[in-house]
Amino acid sequence: MNKKTMREILKGIATSAQESSLTTKCVDGDRLFIQTYNKLRKIALDNDWINSDIVIELDLKNESIFGNEQERLNIERMDVIGAAAVIFMSSLTETEPLVTKV
Repeated sequence: MNKKTMREILKGIATSAQESSLTTKCVDGDRLFIQTYNKLRKIALDNDWINSDIVIELDLKNESIFGNEQERLNIERMDVIGAAAVIFMSSLTETEPLVTKV
């Protein structure tokens, strides 16, 4: 995996999350988006491509990110997922490191 591929996946997550939020279609894909986002985040952290303080882990149990579980809607989750994907994508610099960690 390289940064370009990662950015494309994140772009897809952000676009799909935005569309889901606006149309209320596919809002149940939120957990898949979160799992994928977190896996990409781990790869990026392992390769020192991002700062863990800027690109946060998405955890549905974290009420400071997603609010109260009983009151939150899947649509609102999509807004958070989309925003997080945009921040993550923006944090990946254009230049590739000379060596990536395996």
